[in-house]
Amino acid sequence: MNPPAKSAVYLVYGNHRLLVEEELRKMQAKIAEKDDTDLNLEAFEAGVDSFEEALQAAETLPFGSDKRYVIVKEAQKLTAGEVKRLARYMEDPAESSLLILAAVELKPTSSLAKAVEKGGRVREVTKRRDQIPGWIRSRFKERSLPVSGKAIAYLQEALGDDLMAIEGAVEKISLYHEGEEAVELDEVVLLVTPSAERSMFELVDRVALGDADQALKLMRRLLQQGERTTFMLTALARRFRMLLLYRALREDGHQDADIIAYLKLPKNQVWMVSKKFKPQAARFDEERMRQALSLLVKVDAGIKTGEMDEEFALELAVTGLAALAAGKTLQGAILL
Repeated sequence: MNPPAKSAVYLVYGNHRLLVEEELRKMQAKIAEKDDTDLNLEAFEAGVDSFEEALQAAETLPFGSDKRYVIVKEAQKLTAGEVKRLARYMEDPAESSLLILAAVELKPTSSLAKAVEKGGRVREVTKRRDQIPGWIRSRFKERSLPVSGKAIAYLQEALGDDLMAIEGAVEKISLYHEGEEAVELDEVVLLVTPSAERSMFELVDRVALGDADQALKLMRRLLQQGERTTFMLTALARRFRMLLLYRALREDGHQDADIIAYLKLPKNQVWMVSKKFKPQAARFDEERMRQALSLLVKVDAGIKTGEMDEEFALELAVTGLAALAAGKTLQGAILL
């Protein structure tokens, strides 16, 4: 959707993290179409970054543009004092800035929602249970895959309304599916275990997006389910090799269409270039990407030589890679 034109503060929230993140990406894409986001967009995370610094960023005049954008993720973590500070800011907000708050599992009756409603805009993103089948079909369509109604019904029955788990299952199916025929029930039953647990592919995404807490939770759940540590490390290494290639090709001036051809991606994985590789590669500068690859080499060698326990090596990789994706650098000892 288009970013709101008149309100100085905009809150987007919902019970499904996936929907909130998708809404935020849509807004960022619209912003990028008309403004220079390198100079006029800053992102903060409540509970990690200073909310006062976020408000100061909102009060800073835009550079070479009419508008400045400040995003505060995980806004449900704002303290009562910070919500009061937001209310004071809204009494006289910077007209040249848009403050975007993104929150998960926030109640409409919360102090934050009420504060924004008084002078800003509030949008809840949600899916009713009867809307989930259509949403599942759209996820397959995005990957250029037709899917049968029975396969959709099984996915919803197996994973309920856990959209993150469903998204991970759809991605897994798309990676294993061969040919252009429709995905049928038998194929889905073989690949998706009836549980609410998230998939391997969500683990990789959480790491590449710098979400260490969620990544570690997913890692431990997968281990409890009997998933092999080597398989998880292989999935991480494969994604980061793709991010390195994508970044290098973009720096050489190649457009996404050229990159798709170079990577020789099958039709049902083409969507990953714009939806996965592009936003994830953007989180790494050259030094942090070098450190990420060095870390993967280190844990692989540690396992092969017996110097590292497999689970310890996996946790080191998950926490280290997520830290790099979050904009941090690793201590030299970790990479030795």
